[in-house]
Amino acid sequence: MSMFTLLAAPGMASGTSTLIFILLLIVIFYFFMIRPQQKQQKQMQEFRNSLGKGDKVTTVGGIHGKIVGIKDNTFQIEIAKGIVIEIEKNAINYQPAGAAKKEQPKDDDRRPEEPETTVPMDDDRNPNLD
Repeated sequence: MSMFTLLAAPGMASGTSTLIFILLLIVIFYFFMIRPQQKQQKQMQEFRNSLGKGDKVTTVGGIHGKIVGIKDNTFQIEIAKGIVIEIEKNAINYQPAGAAKKEQPKDDDRRPEEPETTVPMDDDRNPNLD
């Protein structure tokens, strides 16, 4: 009987360490994969719930428009003067608050383009290889 307990002891320690390792992997997987995904979904839902009439939005299909009506699960979006479409709230593309579009520089702020300089070639050789 004592021989059995001596042989079983190392196996149990190995099983315990394997169990701890598996639990550790599950915890790491949760904090690096599942929790951030849930946090992002919550932010998206809060964003969509905060939208109101007059807000400019973009759909996941790339259609730009302005919200003119809100129902339980849908938005009515005016995409052109007099053209209104109804889409699901989930079809609105999530735009984080800090993701403001950069303004395009004015014509006065742009550097004038420099003319291209070309090297005349007498034949088909590359002058940079000489």
